[in-house]
Amino acid sequence: MKESGRDLEYLSHGETLEFQVRKLHELMAGDWQKAPGFMRRLQDAGVTADDLNTPKDIRKFPILKKSELPRIQAENSPFGGLITVPPGNLRRIYSSPGPIYDPEGHLTSYYRWERTLLACGFEEGDIVLNCLGYHLTPAGAMFEEGCHNIGCAVIPAGIGNAEIQVAVAAHLGANAYVGLPSYLKVLLEKASETGTRLGISKAFVIAEKLPESLRSEFQDTYGIHVRQGYGTAEVGAIAYECREANGMHFDPSVLLELLDTETLEPVPAGTPGEVIVTPLNPINTLLRFATGDLSSVDDRPCPCGRKSPRLTAILGRVDQVTKVRGLFVHPAQLSEVLSSFDGVDRFRAVIVRDRAMDDMTVEVQGKMALPAHTIEAIAERIKEVLKLGVSVIQVEDGTIPEDAEVIDDRRKWD
Repeated sequence: MKESGRDLEYLSHGETLEFQVRKLHELMAGDWQKAPGFMRRLQDAGVTADDLNTPKDIRKFPILKKSELPRIQAENSPFGGLITVPPGNLRRIYSSPGPIYDPEGHLTSYYRWERTLLACGFEEGDIVLNCLGYHLTPAGAMFEEGCHNIGCAVIPAGIGNAEIQVAVAAHLGANAYVGLPSYLKVLLEKASETGTRLGISKAFVIAEKLPESLRSEFQDTYGIHVRQGYGTAEVGAIAYECREANGMHFDPSVLLELLDTETLEPVPAGTPGEVIVTPLNPINTLLRFATGDLSSVDDRPCPCGRKSPRLTAILGRVDQVTKVRGLFVHPAQLSEVLSSFDGVDRFRAVIVRDRAMDDMTVEVQGKMALPAHTIEAIAERIKEVLKLGVSVIQVEDGTIPEDAEVIDDRRKWD
């Protein structure tokens, strides 16, 4: 995205905000008028596109919480009236836990990951091993789009069959990786076990925390330059690291706010707040989309020359939802699953991290011993709902406290 030939990454943050507000005003007065659900939201809030003239004016408009999307979409299937084209005119439709249905429209760069990949060192002619999911989720396709747009070839690997992926990557000369940091570690260990030499020299990782110890291991042991970024299935790119690896620059194609979760006022630099984003997307009207993620901002100048502020890290979830192996785990989903099984009086999900991999065990408690087939059925049902394989064990009565959190995250980070 450029203005007068100058990429917005290198304009001052104030200039970028002015550009974003102009573009947003154009969308609200133009394409977004075709989304009846969006227009109803503005009408209910008593605002119109004419109320948006300065960056501060964005606060006049209603916030759309991610947690509201399942209800909004269910009441007005399939997208809650928030898209500007008929569903049949979309390119792809995805399903995320919730359920939330995510549209992908016919744009050259719908998810806008090109800046991110270029900042990581990806370039034309790279062969990228894409180890993000392609089944019902947008991650695989969105990064394939970004790689193609900068001239890379893509191996659509997904997750699983690590030994085969290592062999394919070695044979085809893959020199770049996109995926979870933990899965890159798995592939490197598998390559070591099988005596296979991988030529991966650069990697963009997402959807999990990247401990600095693991980043250093990738660099020092394997010679892999690793950078990370932040985005969502609904929005695409939101922020990304540059060569300095000192926080994630705001992507200028998204108007980003950090708000106090109680007052909904902007938080000062260094103070945690909820990430609120407005992608400048003509098809999906996600005005002030509340991601549920907590972060803080570093507004000091970056030596790389980009002028945008930086997110310091994703600090957690507003509603205690957490990520395991790159997937969101909702307490309400676990509660729904476990409530359907007789004999389960109490439960909790315990998350640990071993060898850079997340592991989740669901502990169930009851007065009577549960049959093995019931334990297996619980695990299968959780996998079906969360798209995540877990271990399920029965613990002795009294093990799980009455006030225990549904999700007990015991992972430790650098």
